[in-house]
Order: sequence, then structure tokens, then C-alpha cells
Amino acid sequence: VPPAALDPASMPAPLREAAGTFPDLARRLGADTAACHRALAQEKRRADFTPRPLTGVELETVADGAVRRAQHILEVLNTGVRALPGDLEELADRVLGAGPELLARFQHLTRLREAGQRIRVHGDYHLGQVLLTGEDWLLLDFEGEPLRPLAERRQKQSPLKDVAGMLRSFDYASQAVRLEAPRDLPADEAAARAGWCAAWSQWMSAAFVAGYLEGIEDADLLPPDAEARDTLLDAFLLDKAFYELEYELNNRPDWVGVPLAGIAAIAARRPAEPGPDNVSE
Repeated sequence: VPPAALDPASMPAPLREAAGTFPDLARRLGADTAACHRALAQEKRRADFTPRPLTGVELETVADGAVRRAQHILEVLNTGVRALPGDLEELADRVLGAGPELLARFQHLTRLREAGQRIRVHGDYHLGQVLLTGEDWLLLDFEGEPLRPLAERRQKQSPLKDVAGMLRSFDYASQAVRLEAPRDLPADEAAARAGWCAAWSQWMSAAFVAGYLEGIEDADLLPPDAEARDTLLDAFLLDKAFYELEYELNNRPDWVGVPLAGIAAIAARRPAEPGPDNVSE
């Protein structure tokens, strides 16, 4: 279920009790993220920071770049899939089988007529880049993703790129708890832990998105309709998960399952379809 489709007020009571104050903190993080994007979009004196419409030409560039990266990573995964543990091999096969459909998700971007604005964004946004200071969050380290070329990191992007980065970070945080479970944990306890982790990630993401959308509502930075917004966010989530998969394949094979599961979840989700008023002919 996309995070924007969940109402944080409907969070199951057992999870809210177990999560303590974090749902409220996640919502506040969303609001502070929106405030950061609004501040970045206010700079009008320097062309490097002046907001620009996210036009069809830029959307084609974003889509083409994401397709190239994903194709390369799928090729790397296909080459090394048989070296993965059995459970991950099955998951990898599912992702490889969904490859053509996943690549098509990026091309959905080119159908958008109105996609909001592109601004300078954080670019490598995750829980490791924020500090909690009382009730507010301090955002750190705006250098962008270290594997990307500097020129690419300086490019203006949809602010939803940062939103996608933080949503993937919530998933990583929850999966870290699952991966750190004792190897001899009984199967029923392991399944229960996995279920709690998935629920935590889903509902904290919902709280974050709710805070973000509330904070960014009147800034005219996002697409005008929810379907177009979901199309953009889905593409950025998928691109980020492929980036993570490349990193884990090269550096932390034990963590490959996290981005693989994220990609598989996106593949299983019905793609967002922009409304007729926001589709290019």
C-alpha cells in the first residue's frame, strides 16, 4: 500500500503503543523536510537554486537515466544470482522476472503533463542524515549520493526524490532489526518479528508522508494530482532501491535482501496511473 494511502490516525493500537512517540516524530520529520524544501525553493538570486518546472524533456532524462541504471544492475544481478543464498535466489529471480515491467514504470514519467517543480534537494536523504534536537530535526550533509557524479548531484530534482530516500531508510531501519535476530530464533518468532518490522516501516512511512504533504501543500512544488505524485514517487523509490541493490551487491552481500524485497514490493504493487487531466497526449 503506498504510504500516502494510509491515514496515520488509523495505525493499529498495538503498533502505536509499541512505537511510543516515534509516529509523532516521523510526522514531524516529514514537516521539517517540507520546510527544508520550501526554503531551498525560495532562493531566487542564483540560477543554481532557482526552481524550474519539471517539464517533459526533464522527465525523459530522468526516465532514461533510471532505465539505464536499472538495466545495468539487473544484468549484474543476473550474473551473480546463483551465488546468493537459496531464499535470496528465489527473491532475485522474482525481481529479474519483473524486470521489463519495472523498467516500464520509469517510462510512465514521460506521460505526465504537469509534474511540479524541480529544485536543489538534499540528494542522499536518510535517517543517518538527520539529528533529533528536542522536538525538531536537524538535516545534515547535503553533498548527495556518493556514487553519483558531482554534476548529477548538483542537478535540480523533484523534491519527491528526498521523500523516496527517507521512505527507503525507514525500510532499512526496520530490516536491520530483522537481520540482527539470532539465527536460531524459532520460525514462528522470526515470522512475527518480520511482520512487526514490515508494519513499523509501513506506518512510520505513512506518518512521514502525512507530515510532508501537510507542510508542502501550498508550495506548488509537487504535481497537482495525487496519481501523478504517486507515479513520480514510485519511480524515485524504485530508482533508489536499484541504487541500494548495486551498493549491497558490491559491499554488503548479507544485506542484498533488503533492496531486493523493496523492489519486489514495488513490482507487486499496482502502478499509479495519472489522472486524465495530467497525461500528455
